[in-house]
Amino acid sequence: AGSISKTSRSDVNIIATINPNTHQVLLTTTPRDYYIPFPNSNGQRDKLTHAGIYGVGESVAAMENLLGIDIDYYAKVNFSSVTKIVDALGGVNVNSQWTFTGPQGYQFTKGDNFVDGAKALSFVRERYSLPGGDNSRVINQQALVTGILNKAMSPAIITNFNSVLNSIDGAFEMSMPSSDFKSLIKTQADSMKSWEIIDIQLKGYGTHSTTTASMPGWNLYVMTPDESSVAKATSLISAMENNEVIILP
Repeated sequence: AGSISKTSRSDVNIIATINPNTHQVLLTTTPRDYYIPFPNSNGQRDKLTHAGIYGVGESVAAMENLLGIDIDYYAKVNFSSVTKIVDALGGVNVNSQWTFTGPQGYQFTKGDNFVDGAKALSFVRERYSLPGGDNSRVINQQALVTGILNKAMSPAIITNFNSVLNSIDGAFEMSMPSSDFKSLIKTQADSMKSWEIIDIQLKGYGTHSTTTASMPGWNLYVMTPDESSVAKATSLISAMENNEVIILP
């Protein structure tokens, strides 16, 4: 929460690969405890969430190295951003795979749920009442991003996007130039084509380490990457970049 410029752990790490020709968006989420090399620590491994301590650039570089890709732009949000953005959009729909209770007692049912900013934050923070813990929370985080994208590209919002942007000024940090971002919005407003949003999650195996780059000597829970899931994500991102239509089984 608080100022978006504050340096902190990066608990949610989602790579969005966008193909304007096939009108597909691929959301690739990496668990926060993924145990991977950090470029600025001479390749010493650490939990992905700790990369944020060293700035957004370290998070970006670590993910680029993991997947063997180039990340063109980044956007950074925090708890305050989530509530402000969702409220600016007038609330969004999220699809939950489970019925559960989130922080502050918010209730969610399996299927579609309409959430305002406070309820959206509760939706993406809960893990203890979910069957897969943090792995399930990752799926909810993707569901919220999907809900935000769908609402943001709806006719009611896209045609008045400048007013929405003004209302969330300072709520997020983005490396893409403002002029390019507004150009993308205008392109969507002119075409109003629908988009298919595809979600995938990197997987891993839980273990412990006492040699993390940022906290050596502490016996910390980490997640060893499942290399097959990493390879699959790299393959799908590459296919997107090559203008191939993605069809998941």
